[in-house]
Amino acid sequence: MRRTLSGRSVRAAGALTMVFTLAGTMTAVPAHADPGPNIKITAAVPAGSWLRQDHIPIDLTITNIGDARATEVKATGSTYSGPYYGFDLNTWGDLDTNGSGASFEAGESRTYRVTGYIWGAEAGNPLVRIDVSAPGDSDYSDNRADVPVNPIPPETTERVAGQVYGDKNRDGLLSPGEELAGLKTLVGGPGLPQELSVVTDAAGRFSFDAVPVGAIRIVYFHNVPDGWLLPESTMMRLDGSGKYEALSIRGQQPLEKDLQAEIKLNKARYAPGETAKATVTLTNSGALPLSGLYANCEDQGSGIDLKIPQDQWGDFGSAKEGKLAAGQRLVLTLTGQVPEKALYFGKTGLSCTFGGKTYPRGPWTSAEAKVPGKRADARGLAWVDKNHNYQPDEGEGLANTIVTLSTKDKRLVSLTKTDAKGYATFPGVAVGDYVFGVAGPWKAVHDSTIHHVAPPYGWEWWMQLEPR
Repeated sequence: MRRTLSGRSVRAAGALTMVFTLAGTMTAVPAHADPGPNIKITAAVPAGSWLRQDHIPIDLTITNIGDARATEVKATGSTYSGPYYGFDLNTWGDLDTNGSGASFEAGESRTYRVTGYIWGAEAGNPLVRIDVSAPGDSDYSDNRADVPVNPIPPETTERVAGQVYGDKNRDGLLSPGEELAGLKTLVGGPGLPQELSVVTDAAGRFSFDAVPVGAIRIVYFHNVPDGWLLPESTMMRLDGSGKYEALSIRGQQPLEKDLQAEIKLNKARYAPGETAKATVTLTNSGALPLSGLYANCEDQGSGIDLKIPQDQWGDFGSAKEGKLAAGQRLVLTLTGQVPEKALYFGKTGLSCTFGGKTYPRGPWTSAEAKVPGKRADARGLAWVDKNHNYQPDEGEGLANTIVTLSTKDKRLVSLTKTDAKGYATFPGVAVGDYVFGVAGPWKAVHDSTIHHVAPPYGWEWWMQLEPR
């Protein structure tokens, strides 16, 4: 606490000071606080459009206005009134009461940003109280701050409007005749009691005049005609700023509409280590040139596809600068080595998606060849989902039933009978893809193809069945 002198002492000190001053031997010394550290704080929510759903920050400034170092400086915060404001975990940093505290030299000042959020839907706004302490503080009267937290009122609404068009000439701009009319336009998001809906007018325009504010609001569309691809959703943060009153939503035709792709291999069978040749044909059947094209060839079989060096793709490789004039047909000849791992899967190939830097949804195509090699037992479970929980349970195996493996051209490869639990083992089958068959009034629920892979890469398959 600060100390003060009595009136008599003050008068005496004043007289004594005058005497010394007149004598020219010393000057007056002003009154001052007790020596030692003296922490002073201020705190406020920084300027911004804060929503109740936000982690709302508070800037806490701590200054040591004393003449000695302050140590073990710690801070706490609580809701003094209004809705509960909960501080985020670990937000206090070195001020946390569970730690050793912070240190401030005499005259040093630092600002901390702490964060928290408003719990529940109670009306009104929180008043948050922050206290800072330090051992030996000479004046605790300035160690507390009450901070009003005033987010945007939840009943605030905002206008959302814009225009939708199909970019026929691909110039990225709305041109006459590109407006998309009659689209069902919706706004949704957390906290909205229901979706809001309007229909675009003849100019492709839509308008929502009173959308409640919120951290997540989404514009999306239904009934989009003629194959136009619009953004799946336009994410908005509505905070009263009016940023979404002039949206421009661009629709594009899928790249696969104009770009056709085909892959062919020079052989139907390869040996591991052999060099395979792939012929890739790209055709632009549209009326406009295409640019920024590239090939993305991802391995569809866990390391068994042909490895094509990027430089063989030329501009269609990592540079992503491939071009095709309107009506142009381009043939690329590529070579790659068949991986040793293909022996365990019985096949190799090349699978590619052809995309464009500014075009959505390009075509996918693939080619496949056999790699004869390993043999192994093909084992799996034939089962019926009696309790409809989409997984095999005890007693759901189809027991003592004749099952078969055949090639895709219906040539029988192996025949066996399931055991008492519904498991079937086809011994010594060459790796590859087969069609599963079952005797009696049963059929596969999904695809009846079995991918038979040799150890150590193989797995037991499941085949779900249902009555015919």
